[in-house]
Amino acid sequence: MRSAPGSNRECRTPGRVTWTTRVAIATLCLAVHGCDTVDGGAVELSWKLRPAASSLPDKFVDCTSTQPGTGGVKQIRLHWEVDSDGAGDITQGSQAWRCEFNHGVTGFDLAQGTAKLWVTPECESGPAAPETYITPAIIQRSVGKGNTVSLGAVELVVSTSYCDQDWARSDAGLPRQACICDFAPDLVHR
Repeated sequence: MRSAPGSNRECRTPGRVTWTTRVAIATLCLAVHGCDTVDGGAVELSWKLRPAASSLPDKFVDCTSTQPGTGGVKQIRLHWEVDSDGAGDITQGSQAWRCEFNHGVTGFDLAQGTAKLWVTPECESGPAAPETYITPAIIQRSVGKGNTVSLGAVELVVSTSYCDQDWARSDAGLPRQACICDFAPDLVHR
């Protein structure tokens, strides 16, 4: 169609049609996908690994520890138990994130109610031995529908020093120190 002198109709150009089509598709997508049903609450947290001994010059350690006798922490797992009705009806769950992300947020997967929340490190081969780390005590929070509970920054203290020393074993007949993600066959876990 061509503009004629005196006509108030514009020519339809491909750019205008494309723009109109894009707006129509975006509006349709918002109407279809914009609202999801939320049945529970979410949890957000961040974390850092700190060495148990201060012999290291850096006061935080990476997830992929380069200290002799240690292994890398692969994931940080958030665990929860939610009492949704106060009568002992407990819902349990967990979610893990790669350790190097240093931050995680669950979906709205936690049931409404009083939640007990705690974190644990995981190694390549599974959960880390409990004697190789210290985490904060279990945290109790109220979880509401559509709300996010923030745990803030969580510090995990991990054993990374003197892991390759056999001096304790040779002098006193004791096993060497247990270190994070170290699954040596001669290591005795208490």
